[in-house]
Amino acid sequence: MSKFEKYLDLKINQVKNKNLIYLDNIFTQAELIRLRNNSIAVVGTNGKTSTAMFLKNFMDRNNISSLLFTSPHLVSYKERIESSEEIDFDDFYEQIKFFENKNNLELGYFETLFLISCLTFLNSTNEYFICEAGIGGKLDTTSILQAKTVVLTNIGLDHVELLGDTHESILREKIHISNSIENLFNGVLNTELNELINQYTHIDNFYYLSQYCQLNDIDIDKLAFNEKNYLLALMTFKTMFEELTDPIVDLASEVNIPGRFEIIQNSPLKIVDGAHNLDGVKESVEKLLSDYEFPKYDVFVGFKVGKSYQEILEYLSSIDSLNIKLIEENSFFLQESFEILSNYLKQNNIKFQKVNLDYFSDNKNPSILLGSLYLIGEYKKRN
Repeated sequence: MSKFEKYLDLKINQVKNKNLIYLDNIFTQAELIRLRNNSIAVVGTNGKTSTAMFLKNFMDRNNISSLLFTSPHLVSYKERIESSEEIDFDDFYEQIKFFENKNNLELGYFETLFLISCLTFLNSTNEYFICEAGIGGKLDTTSILQAKTVVLTNIGLDHVELLGDTHESILREKIHISNSIENLFNGVLNTELNELINQYTHIDNFYYLSQYCQLNDIDIDKLAFNEKNYLLALMTFKTMFEELTDPIVDLASEVNIPGRFEIIQNSPLKIVDGAHNLDGVKESVEKLLSDYEFPKYDVFVGFKVGKSYQEILEYLSSIDSLNIKLIEENSFFLQESFEILSNYLKQNNIKFQKVNLDYFSDNKNPSILLGSLYLIGEYKKRN
């Protein structure tokens, strides 16, 4: 383990350390301007990583250099930063430590890797910085970019303790990821929420996914969730680079993002999906039931502390073809305890079976593993 990796490991439990007033001190004014002008901030409740990855894929195909920052990772922290140029993380150790000591602060895990992604971009020849927000909003670490271009995927109920417990309050927080928005690519399909966006912001260039689909004779109601993310990225790319040829619309072959309805094997069917809120779980289950015709499916679940597991478990229990398999062991970062989850299921007379995570690999029935990207990451580390 390198010096930087030992340093980063010490930050694993530091998840609420923002330090926004200090973060831009690491950059010169010229660097902040470049970040603002060349960054594409991807915000929303679900679909951020998929949308950002699709957008980078389009740029790569057309020889447009870009750096991509996403989170969380599944297996290695190095997954969070993808660049057209090689990255040596150890090169940043002294610089980050000096910055912490100078400002008498201790950066969190997310902040550290985000700052490294910014420094990597600024020291590279990459033309664009595609940056996925964390929780997303005016208090998000990535808001220091103040990006002129923002991609908004959707709005759902998640991180309600920080963003608010209504769609309106969450939208208000997420849209203020930047006060410098000039181009907003909007994947929100709810008409009322879109009217609110117009009230909250004064943006010159506003692009709607719903209008894009209408103009291209695409029935948006028949698209799976990740296909909507694909089209949102496609709309963003084609609008930004009108002079380039169509980067190929082939939804069937393109929709394959690690940990997002990822098919691990076909026989027996095994799928892993990092869906961790009700909207995401519904999308995954609906796709599972529409794409396949098995009479029964085993749903292996585990949740991170703070997630609204009650409504997810209630939803899963309402579908007769799903058998709930509750992961007993403490297998991933900030996992909600088995006792809390099992007590809830028992109190509500919901049938379940307690299992270990490894049983997912050995199971002979059609199955899906969901509830947390950290859970998916732990599965991938073991396999």
